[in-house]
Amino acid sequence: MIVDLNLSEDQAMIADSIGGLLRDRLPVSRFGDENARGGAAERALWSDLAELGLFGLGVAEDDGGVGLGAAEEVLAAQALGEHLASPALLAQIAAAHLADDSGLRQALVRGTTRATLAVGIGGGEAQAFDAEGAAHLVLFGPAGARLIAMPAGTPGASIDESLSASTVPADDAARQRTPADDRISLLLAAYLTGIARAAEAMAVAYARVREQFGQPIGAFQAIKHQCADMEVRAAAAEAQVRYAATLFGSGGANDAAEVAAARLLATRAALDNARGNIQIHGGMGFTAECDAHLFLKRAHVIAALDSSRAAEQARLLAV
Repeated sequence: MIVDLNLSEDQAMIADSIGGLLRDRLPVSRFGDENARGGAAERALWSDLAELGLFGLGVAEDDGGVGLGAAEEVLAAQALGEHLASPALLAQIAAAHLADDSGLRQALVRGTTRATLAVGIGGGEAQAFDAEGAAHLVLFGPAGARLIAMPAGTPGASIDESLSASTVPADDAARQRTPADDRISLLLAAYLTGIARAAEAMAVAYARVREQFGQPIGAFQAIKHQCADMEVRAAAAEAQVRYAATLFGSGGANDAAEVAAARLLATRAALDNARGNIQIHGGMGFTAECDAHLFLKRAHVIAALDSSRAAEQARLLAV
């Protein structure tokens, strides 16, 4: 099936408006200020993002949304990933698809009720991220995501120090995977693609200005090849995410298989590009003063949500 993956004029406007706001208000450099961590910068921007329509891009107009589709949602999710936006913003978009009450869905779209996300860690517990002010939790387990009321938690630690973390009680109830789970998994894949793109851009920019032996390191074949590999991984993930999103729910493709492929490609692209970015930065890339480590840590957090590489491979093999 031939699908045009070029952005329409409206889609380009959506990507530009969301991306422009995030560039101005949520630069990755913000994490140098500890007061901006833990989702604080995003909470200060919450009403502006709601007014922009971010939380309801793929929600029906009757529920206060914009009435667009998954193809537009993944553009927003990719922009969030590029700027390492708090997972709470991703959860807010996802929560609207999990809410079974119209009133709650409209409140989520307006941003007046907040959600964040958590991943089950076993033993009847889950780890929630940037949970301050959240009334609901998008809880990820082996079978997908569900929306629950935010339980009381205890402070904890995260692999990604730019996020706040808390341990909350969460049952391990089994459930059947639904189309909403596939849509949310697609949003996660788009976020990971954004990380891959940002890591690539950071590596290329550094390779152009860092000099060794009287010339930029980007002139060396080994660095050229590594940057080229980063571009190929990011482009492949982006293409699969857009393809899966364009056909999502249309009956023209197997949604589960296409989303599984998107998750696999995006996870690999995010993790490998983040590692490559650190390596290209050399010794400085391993220091806390360089932002390169933030992309790898966030990629690990997002990759752990909703599924695993083995589970996605199994879904593909079952087709």
